[in-house]
Amino acid sequence: MLKKIGMGAVTLLVLGLAVFFLYVVKTPHYSLYLINKAVQSHDTVLFEEHVDLDSIYSKGIDDLIKFGLKGKSEIGVDPFAATIIRAVKPTVVQAMKDATLESVKKEKVRPAENASGQKAQPVSLQKAQLTDGQPAKKKNKTADRIPMVKKLKERLDISNLKFKDVTVKQKGNGTADVTILTHEVKADKDFNLDLRMEQMDSGKWKVTEITNFIEFLTDVEKETKKAVKDSVRESL
Repeated sequence: MLKKIGMGAVTLLVLGLAVFFLYVVKTPHYSLYLINKAVQSHDTVLFEEHVDLDSIYSKGIDDLIKFGLKGKSEIGVDPFAATIIRAVKPTVVQAMKDATLESVKKEKVRPAENASGQKAQPVSLQKAQLTDGQPAKKKNKTADRIPMVKKLKERLDISNLKFKDVTVKQKGNGTADVTILTHEVKADKDFNLDLRMEQMDSGKWKVTEITNFIEFLTDVEKETKKAVKDSVRESL
């Protein structure tokens, strides 16, 4: 009897593992879990496996240019700025990608004793050397001369966002629409971040677009300015 129970338990375990690896790991939810895990553990390799930053920012910058060329300036983009951004789009996309990866690996290093026995001061990884040996502050100088790019980096800084809830609507054509309820620390407000995910050949999923790119930036910009004004008013 005990032998049969033991075999039954093993069978259930094997079936459970089979369901996990054949189904669970091939769902948008699991890839979102891995993205969150990558952010929490500052793992940029795992993060890029499930987030296509080139696609996200290429599409996002295109939306930004169209928005600016229409003369709408809610987020500080006018036709002149949009024209400049369009002329240096590859550089801007790379600047945004680098900034996002920096925010993923941003972490305060714990104090450690140096050779003299004194505790070293915490250092932000954002100020450390990049993998290519170039200091972060020297990267993408051309893009950083554009005020809007600096603002984009701030508004899309992952370290300023806390993820509270997620809703996934999976479609039958290998895509899924995801809405993440985020809390923006500086604005101290909740915002919806709408994502498009696509299934890869491996069966896993990858974020390829922020479908409310302009709306998200506009809302965060408005509430951040309001929070700053309220803070100044309270300090007077």
